[in-house]
Amino acid sequence: MAEVRWTSDDGTKRTDETLVARGQRAGAEIVVWLDGRGALAGEPPSPTEAAVEAGVLGSAAAPALTGAVFGVGALVRWRLDRRRLERWGRGWELVGPEWRRQTG
Repeated sequence: MAEVRWTSDDGTKRTDETLVARGQRAGAEIVVWLDGRGALAGEPPSPTEAAVEAGVLGSAAAPALTGAVFGVGALVRWRLDRRRLERWGRGWELVGPEWRRQTG
């Protein structure tokens, strides 16, 4: 860690701490990255790193979305089956006594 100083676009002198390469001399110029607010930020990914990250996240998103769709489908099917069984039970309560009558 080392203290770095820079001048922002509006002329304000800024100071913060960041990681620097080992053996860096005091007063040496280094490249730092700033975010939209002018605070220190990490180096943005290279085009290759960004493409790999996009590929990995896209590949992970597809199974996650598939799992969510199947999970919601299973939940809906379970609730519909439960409702059908309850209705079937009520119907059987009405018809069941008629089947017990004996003829003859």
